[in-house]
Amino acid sequence: MFNSAALTASLSPDVVLLRQVASGDEGAFDELYVLYGAVVYNFLLRLVNEPPVAEELLQEVFLAVWQGADRFRAEAKVKTWLLRIAHHKAVSWLRHHRPASSLDEAAEVAAGDDHIDERLVRAWEADRVRAALSELSPKHRAVIELAFVHDLPYADIARIVDCPVGTVKSRMSYALRHLTAVLGKQ
Repeated sequence: MFNSAALTASLSPDVVLLRQVASGDEGAFDELYVLYGAVVYNFLLRLVNEPPVAEELLQEVFLAVWQGADRFRAEAKVKTWLLRIAHHKAVSWLRHHRPASSLDEAAEVAAGDDHIDERLVRAWEADRVRAALSELSPKHRAVIELAFVHDLPYADIARIVDCPVGTVKSRMSYALRHLTAVLGKQ
């Protein structure tokens, strides 16, 4: 005999939440957004480098989640599934738009700040890293982001970017060599 309660108890809380979303539970959707909205937004922001675009894409991701939660098969973690949707949305946007250059953080440093030198150095270093990252393709930037910011294993990254683990390793290797070379020149 099939025991629905036992099956639900064996699922992770995220999967249970997503199943509730699939059944139309708006409260569960709000909870899922609270749990993962910032994670997805930050991932999108690092890929597209434009806060308004990242916000728009975030809304598209969660609309897709609302409309497609019933298609989640629990073959990956909920976070991995969400980041995969976000990755596809970002890559699609990047194919049709050129990302704008990042703002100069040093211009935002307040006058009269006692730690202005430290902040300028940090802003300069952050700009160097952002510039080096912006030279990478979205595919290479995505693996760097997923590995170093989200601390995901290669298998999860492969699911998100929809390629074999070997390809993820190759992209990572290329991206790290490129970043090392670019940052070493500056």
